[in-house]
Amino acid sequence: MEIADLIERLAGPGQKAASDALAAIGAPAVEPVLAVLCDEDSPVDWGTSAMVLRRIGLPALAPLIEAMAAAPTREVARRCGWAHSGLKIDDLAAFVPGLRHPAPKVRGNSAYVLQLKGTAALPHAPDLIALLADPDADVRQHAIWALEGIGPDVVPLLREVRRSRTAGRLRGPALEAIVAVAGPAGLDDRDLALVRRLIRVKQAAEAPEPMHLCGTWYAVPSGDQGDILDAFGLSDPEPATMRMGASAWNGDHHGGGAASRVYVTPRFDGWTLVFGDPFDGAGEPDHDEVQGHCRELSRRFGSAHWYGASCGDHWTAWCVAEQGEIIRYYDVFEPDVQVGPAHPAEDGYLLPHVDGFPDDAFDGIDISDHEAFSARYHQVKKDLDIPDECHATTFAARASVDPSALGAHTRVEGRAVLALTGHGREHGHPRGALEI
Repeated sequence: MEIADLIERLAGPGQKAASDALAAIGAPAVEPVLAVLCDEDSPVDWGTSAMVLRRIGLPALAPLIEAMAAAPTREVARRCGWAHSGLKIDDLAAFVPGLRHPAPKVRGNSAYVLQLKGTAALPHAPDLIALLADPDADVRQHAIWALEGIGPDVVPLLREVRRSRTAGRLRGPALEAIVAVAGPAGLDDRDLALVRRLIRVKQAAEAPEPMHLCGTWYAVPSGDQGDILDAFGLSDPEPATMRMGASAWNGDHHGGGAASRVYVTPRFDGWTLVFGDPFDGAGEPDHDEVQGHCRELSRRFGSAHWYGASCGDHWTAWCVAEQGEIIRYYDVFEPDVQVGPAHPAEDGYLLPHVDGFPDDAFDGIDISDHEAFSARYHQVKKDLDIPDECHATTFAARASVDPSALGAHTRVEGRAVLALTGHGREHGHPRGALEI
């Protein structure tokens, strides 16, 4: 059967047999199948044609690279990249020339292929290290991810770059790569001293910035950092800039390292904030645990707050304890377990689980029509004087300090640190470079 007939069958019930036949034909089928892959109007599902090319393997490598480089749209480039990353080629050296291709998309995707191969790509780590100085930021990031994928065996190679007199522009990125692959523990004494010196310089001139909030944090009205570390069971504090602390908290929370370390802020307007999971190594604490921690902390500091917010949904929560007693606890996802009367910080706001709109507020509105829905929402809210919803940030702004509103107006005392939890003392700092 002709190649054209087989390609036509890729869109019909004979897809599997046609795919098998095209893969068996090999090199002669590459260009016709690649043309279908790059045709966004083709009736053939792009995944089907991409899988044929993956199975053909080495003969499809060079054509896919050139198609990726010349792709007229991002979608075509994405399809070619997906096919390229799964080519059945045993000798990984075949992918190395792609790391030096003029097109950034090809360089980055070639690094991604080696990332997928893990430790098997170690012989090609020097080629990936060379990409750390690539002019394209995405390519540099793909190189770091690939080195992470290979694992700690690349650290000695990166240390050689750090000590080389001829490495030039690679020396700085190599330091970042070491931390990305092995965490701070991967730094030798010389580099660790260098990083600490840089942090001290940055700390001296740093101003607080608004934080992106997703996770939980505590607030206590104290500036005694040693006492705070002891109360939270923390140890091995490392000086950090505020930007570095925020970077660690957000990265750890979304990357699974929140149980190992926490970010302890300077004292902001009289309050020290502790971001992360200092007590519980198994994820976010439940309401009983939160209240228990706040009670204990308030016995020590007079008052203790806990807050929670999510960037992925509408979750928000807060807890206030004073002198060992829970004054207020609220969680939008568990409104039935709230404790205490409304707090003064909630005055003028609507609790977020309460629907302040009448049942007929959106009658006649297509809820899928965002513009129409938004217009009706704001009109009804204005006409009926419906309050804004309370959130952890609005509560904190009145009761302690709102991390999302930090700025030049915020009074700062002391310095930030990253400190290890019990889990962190056992497993160390999470891997990954942080903003300084």
